[in-house]
Amino acid sequence: MIWFLEDFARLAAEKAAIERLVAEVDWLSDPVWGFADNGRIQLKFSIVIGERTYALAMTYPQFFPHTPPDVTPADPQQSLSAHQYGNGNLCLEYRPDNWQPDLTGADLIRSAHRLISSEHPAEGAPQRVPSAHSITKGQELRTQSRRHIIVKEFAELVSGMAESVPLRTAVQLIPRNKGLSAIVSGVTLVDGSTWKPKGVPRFGGTFHGVLVRIDSAVMKWLIDDEVATAAKILRDVFALSFSTPLANYEEREVFIATDGVEIRFYWQLRETNDEMAVFENVEAEDGCQRMPSGYEALADRTVAVIGCGSVGSKVAVSLARSGVGHFMLLDDDILIKPNLVRNDLDWRNIGDHKAIGVAQRIWFVNPAATATTYRIRLTGQEAAAIAGNALSKISECDLIIDATADAGVFNLLSTVVTSSKTPIVWGEVFGGGIGGFVARHRPGADHPPQMMRASLLEWFEKQDAPWFGGQDVDYGAVDHGGAPLVADDGDVSVIAAHLARFAVDCLINGDSFPHSMYVVGMKRGSVFDQPFSTIPITVSDPLPTEETQDLTSSEATAAREFVASLIKAKVDETHPA
Repeated sequence: MIWFLEDFARLAAEKAAIERLVAEVDWLSDPVWGFADNGRIQLKFSIVIGERTYALAMTYPQFFPHTPPDVTPADPQQSLSAHQYGNGNLCLEYRPDNWQPDLTGADLIRSAHRLISSEHPAEGAPQRVPSAHSITKGQELRTQSRRHIIVKEFAELVSGMAESVPLRTAVQLIPRNKGLSAIVSGVTLVDGSTWKPKGVPRFGGTFHGVLVRIDSAVMKWLIDDEVATAAKILRDVFALSFSTPLANYEEREVFIATDGVEIRFYWQLRETNDEMAVFENVEAEDGCQRMPSGYEALADRTVAVIGCGSVGSKVAVSLARSGVGHFMLLDDDILIKPNLVRNDLDWRNIGDHKAIGVAQRIWFVNPAATATTYRIRLTGQEAAAIAGNALSKISECDLIIDATADAGVFNLLSTVVTSSKTPIVWGEVFGGGIGGFVARHRPGADHPPQMMRASLLEWFEKQDAPWFGGQDVDYGAVDHGGAPLVADDGDVSVIAAHLARFAVDCLINGDSFPHSMYVVGMKRGSVFDQPFSTIPITVSDPLPTEETQDLTSSEATAAREFVASLIKAKVDETHPA
């Protein structure tokens, strides 16, 4: 779309509006139409204020009149106003957020004159032009590559600091894409104790420096000085605040100054260089409550995730985000490149055991969480003691999640669930990503897991539909026309999200779901008449009651004596006479 070739009427209206403005005012001169280097139509003009002339250019965008032109100094590198973006554009009264198509370039020229004449008056003191709109922290930091991440505990620490000797400080430096982030990870206090922030994972390189409390006047000087050098800080800040010069401190790569309110973070780029890089402050917390009521109880819960593949990895990380405090992760598999299309891990974990990678991922998401890993296969060739110990630990968890899609593992876990009375959540993604299912078993409230699975298979048979699940599922299945139906990350994520939601509901003793088993469709076909259709599956048989076998008095006595003899033999073996 080339607006000035397709809408000659609007082009004529623009020219006429500018010509009228030239005739009306005495401060606009030298309007010249032409093309910018990018092929867009442009007007160059000058604004005269007193004896000063300001050369400007107004460039019309491709989608004019639906978006406003840009007004910049003729030299885009010229800093002309406090209301000027890094690319030279002046921030005027009419912007993309309030532009109307009936406005013209003449309106922007008037706005530019009001801004410049206020900040650069012919007579009198310059006026501060208030901002007509607010920008986000993200917009503000777009051009800043260095960030100082301030956690709540550090802000509280510096607010209560007294002016004293500089405190030795440890800082984590974390490389980011085209930048660096820094987090204070430790401060040696006056009494010799060490302060450390809670809930901050340790990663990146560790460097050292000093944290100092200075008075507000010195702090203002630091903030106002745009080019603070190491020499200035060594000489002036410490001369004003301390008897001991900073030069006497060997570890002074980092210098953090605060007056209890403001915080200024400096990094000496090279030991032989006087340059000090300023890191822009970013508050790590905003005080908003983002977790539903009741989720605080999850910090004390332990979840066993069996299978850390595409589904299991996503469920585990989601539960960590929800606040689950303890995990048991079991998977013997290694992450390889093809796994990246669906697994929650990435290239940094290639070659790792998936359980180890997921444990690390959990730690980065929720550093307060703990994760125990088992790199074993429950139904594989493992030492009986190892497998038995793992099953014992699984039975002690508050919830079991089977994300293996392995019938053998499911049957084994069903046995554990029956004896330990532990709830279990399980599910699968169907072949080709056509859909999947999620299910839960709560002891005493739902049918036994194996009975639920049998009912699910029976339901598919009644629908005269093939069963798409199972350990050997073909994720590259084809539809009736022969086209491949590959389960992608979105398909897996839907089932994983439903499993995670089921899990949280079980852990907080909720009752958000009227059914304990659902078949979920992602594509139209088989049993699904529409994408995203959800079908509840019920077990028609009555909930079975626990059968107890009554023993005669003599049988009970014999059983007790047998157990007692085993205990006595063990004691005698441990403590020989």
